[in-house]
Amino acid sequence: MAIHNSNLARQIEQEAKTRVQFQRLLSPALVDQVVKGKLQLEKGGALSEVTMLFSDIRGFTSMSESRAPQEIVRLLNEYFELMVDVLFKHEGTLDKFVGDEIVALFGAPVPMPNAELNAVSCALDMMSALRDFNRMRVDEGQEEIRVGIGINTGTVVTGAIGSSRALQYTAIGDPVNTASRLCSIAKHGEIILSEATYQKVKHEIAAVPMEPVRVKGKADELRIYNAVGLRGKEWRGETTKPR
Repeated sequence: MAIHNSNLARQIEQEAKTRVQFQRLLSPALVDQVVKGKLQLEKGGALSEVTMLFSDIRGFTSMSESRAPQEIVRLLNEYFELMVDVLFKHEGTLDKFVGDEIVALFGAPVPMPNAELNAVSCALDMMSALRDFNRMRVDEGQEEIRVGIGINTGTVVTGAIGSSRALQYTAIGDPVNTASRLCSIAKHGEIILSEATYQKVKHEIAAVPMEPVRVKGKADELRIYNAVGLRGKEWRGETTKPR
């Protein structure tokens, strides 16, 4: 009995450590799968079709220069808390924070039948949550947070990458770079979709075609779209204007 209790205690302790390790990376449902051993995030990589979402604060550098570091850290923590809640609601995986940028994956580490739709729906909800957040900031005399989002879909290498002591689950490949480039050209309030993503969601998402763009690393111009909402009675055609 003593041995059984000791083993049970070690198991509970290990599960607690595992949960803490992954609950900041994955949605609660995926964390449960990791803890129960149904989902393994081992070192290495595998080819996967994934939809990548990049979200970036516009004018963050100038904002940082005019504020105390403690204020910037507090702002980012509040902003990230809000955005990650929305991300996990749509079963997205938090890849990383890069300064003020959020990088998220849909369709990894487990396949997701509607990864593209989940990603775009998440982006729309992020913008909605940001509007509420900004209304509170304005009421408090604070400056609005201005965000642009880029989304792309493609085959990338996903896996836990790093050393034996420090692993990070991430995605690597040209489609990731493209998603980052699309984010960099997105203006405040814009959700820029690549052609690959748009073709998967065009029946559910209303989007405005934009002028093709040329981005670093691509010889040809890219066709892009600005997602403006879910299709419904108010979203009839591709020429729907953003709100």
